[in-house]
Amino acid sequence: KEFGAETRDRDAPAAHAAMALCEAVLAEANKELELAASSFYRARLRFVQLSRTYEAWRALESVGRCHLLAGLEGSGEVALALAGFEQLGAEFDAARCRSLLRQHGVEPPRRGRKRGYGQLLSPREDEVIRLASAGKTNTEIAAALFLSPRTIEQHVARALRKLGLRSRRELLGRSNT
Repeated sequence: KEFGAETRDRDAPAAHAAMALCEAVLAEANKELELAASSFYRARLRFVQLSRTYEAWRALESVGRCHLLAGLEGSGEVALALAGFEQLGAEFDAARCRSLLRQHGVEPPRRGRKRGYGQLLSPREDEVIRLASAGKTNTEIAAALFLSPRTIEQHVARALRKLGLRSRRELLGRSNT
């Protein structure tokens, strides 16, 4: 409250964005979801004015999440944030949005197919193999990357084939050398 009182009449756009974000987080924690959504939206507008694109997409995702949790339509905001994250290359954030949409019964928009990587590991396969070689299970990897265990299983199988390995055991042996 003191921060808000001190900055209210000042020309401090970043402080105003931070204040709106703080109000939103507190409202969401108190299960005041419509107030939280409204505050996240104000924060988004301020982040857009500040050209802070990533924060603006995070705030929009939060608007959608609060609407969905309140039983309102929010999938449009989450889908728009998903597209924004994909454009920024923020794959972890995009995966979180896809997961949120699926949790609420909405199939995320499909991305255009990218060209294949041939015998090279794709960035996702590389990420999965790094986690697998650290001893993580498919379920643990799936949770960390917001993907299904079946998808992880497919990534591991493709990556092992590309690396010329027959099993995870060979992968673990290879990473220890």
